[in-house]
Amino acid sequence: MSGVAKLARGEHQNYTKRLLPGKTLWLAIAAVSCAVVAILHAIFSGVPADALIANTGIAKTVDVTSTIASSIPMNFDVPNSFQAKTIKDAPVANAQKVIALTFDDGPWPETTEQILATLKQENIKATFYMIGQPLKSFPEIGKKVLADGHVIANHTLHHWYHKMSPLVAQREIEDTAKIIKDVLNVETAYFRPPGGALTNGLVAYAQQHKYSVNMWSVDTGDSRPTRPTPEAMLKTVLAQATPGGIVLMHDGGGSHSNTAKAVPQIIAKLRAEGYKFVTVPELLELSSAPAESPSAQVSPSTIETENPA
Repeated sequence: MSGVAKLARGEHQNYTKRLLPGKTLWLAIAAVSCAVVAILHAIFSGVPADALIANTGIAKTVDVTSTIASSIPMNFDVPNSFQAKTIKDAPVANAQKVIALTFDDGPWPETTEQILATLKQENIKATFYMIGQPLKSFPEIGKKVLADGHVIANHTLHHWYHKMSPLVAQREIEDTAKIIKDVLNVETAYFRPPGGALTNGLVAYAQQHKYSVNMWSVDTGDSRPTRPTPEAMLKTVLAQATPGGIVLMHDGGGSHSNTAKAVPQIIAKLRAEGYKFVTVPELLELSSAPAESPSAQVSPSTIETENPA
């Protein structure tokens, strides 16, 4: 990996994020600037603001600013205390009941979109561990995952389990990182090894390059050849869920219609037990915050907000 790529996953990335917190800042600046210009011109010239915007280049300025914003890569970076670490959960201060829903092996036709529809309806953000090959095959679905506000993570190029050389391990991870960057304009430092294999060379490479290696604390079993029923998946999740947990599910790699059916049931039951839903980056941020810090508390600004009944 080049020195620039290494910096992108380290302090340089964190500093950039603090100075320029994503595309929203660019769009906000453009919108406020245009609004101020339109209001002032309307006050002093008597020309209605909407006519001013329609008949001048202000609207084009917004378009240009949006284009610039879309060219800025989104970075999913890792808190320092979790870089190069392998986790299966991340308990947070005061035993807050937060839990992360994660989906592997996509993007995939039908299933990914069905799951996205449920998550959108329930106002929940999840973490999607994408394989490079399906992302190349179904880029529009991958773009929809990102557009809906979910976290993108690396799940290798071929989803291989076998032992591999350092060079092959590097290519599995870095080729996928390139596809994610090319298709989604995203850089992510979150990684999950296929099958949870920890000793085949992938995790060693990932840790050397400060990825956060994400396992799980709840396995719904939906990757087995005989798919569990939605009811069986729900039972497993309820039995194994703990505050700070990570739930493993699949949206790709074959038909996962049972998973799509189980997701709304899982959300409803976990909510009834008092759980809030976070992404893996949010979970790690909460876990790394000092217990006495206000940022360690569950906040609707960073965690999903329940829809009104």
